[in-house]
Amino acid sequence: MKEAHDHKRVSPQGRALGEQLVRLTEPAIEALAAQGEPDERCKSCAFRPGTVPNGCAQTQADALKAVIENVPFMCHQSDKLHRCCHGWFAARWAIRQTEKVKGPMPLTKCPWPFSQPDPVEDPAP
Repeated sequence: MKEAHDHKRVSPQGRALGEQLVRLTEPAIEALAAQGEPDERCKSCAFRPGTVPNGCAQTQADALKAVIENVPFMCHQSDKLHRCCHGWFAARWAIRQTEKVKGPMPLTKCPWPFSQPDPVEDPAP
């Protein structure tokens, strides 16, 4: 089962992390939209409130690590597989805007590893 549909992965901790990620990135998404950059988050985006990935602690830890370490966080939606997540893009844009005012932020490493990818499921015979 794809993570985006696995409701067993949602936890109170994941929901709390997801709420904070949305709180921090939503203003950047709105600012980008006001400048003509449409909100292209997929329906099950980790940066969209109420989605399974937004409530999954593992995904939220990966998304946060990717933003902090400036590692592309890729969209999982089949028609956007080779594109960066728009929520990640907005978060990185917000960091760049802050750096324009306050100067470069030191690149930080998070003390946790990225999670391992889910095993590929074999299609039913």
